[in-house]
Amino acid sequence: MKKYSLFITLLFLSFSVFSISNIYTTHDDTFLRSDKTSASSIIRTLSKDTKLSLLTMHYSGWSQVSLDDLSGWILSNHLTQIAPKSTLVIVDNSDAEQVQVLKETINKLQLENQTLSSKIVDMKAIQDNIKLDINKLEQENNTLSSQNIESKDILDLSSNDSSINTLIILFLGLISGLIVSAIISRMARKKRDSLNTISRSY
Repeated sequence: MKKYSLFITLLFLSFSVFSISNIYTTHDDTFLRSDKTSASSIIRTLSKDTKLSLLTMHYSGWSQVSLDDLSGWILSNHLTQIAPKSTLVIVDNSDAEQVQVLKETINKLQLENQTLSSKIVDMKAIQDNIKLDINKLEQENNTLSSQNIESKDILDLSSNDSSINTLIILFLGLISGLIVSAIISRMARKKRDSLNTISRSY
């Protein structure tokens, strides 16, 4: 009885230790199964050093784990608490040359960017000057338009005055013609009267 109590106590302690830790697979092609038997269906095949969260351990030699949104059972002897060692990346000469080429390309692009930025500033200044010139031209155009309107008004007035003068001249000519014709008719009448008087005296 004491042996069973000790086994249960150790098993409980192992549960409490593993339940709060991460574990890793020790073999490639490790099966994550739906139940703690080899006959259960395979949920996913895991590669070596896959990081898992331990949910519980079973005395049958299986451990319940979770991966992302999945949970299943894996043989406990395929799991370890020891994190995998990080591998060092060795850069050979060809990689170093490529890095140097990339650095030079980045420097060239930065210089081109600075040149383009200065050109953009110059273009903005030119654009501002063009806007000022356009405003000046618009003001001059408005001034010329107002002067043109005034000139048209003056021409209209002068044309009206000339029309009035023409009418006055025509009216005076008509009156003069009437007066002259009246004078001529009177002189002709006097002449006829004098001729009649002379003819009567004979």
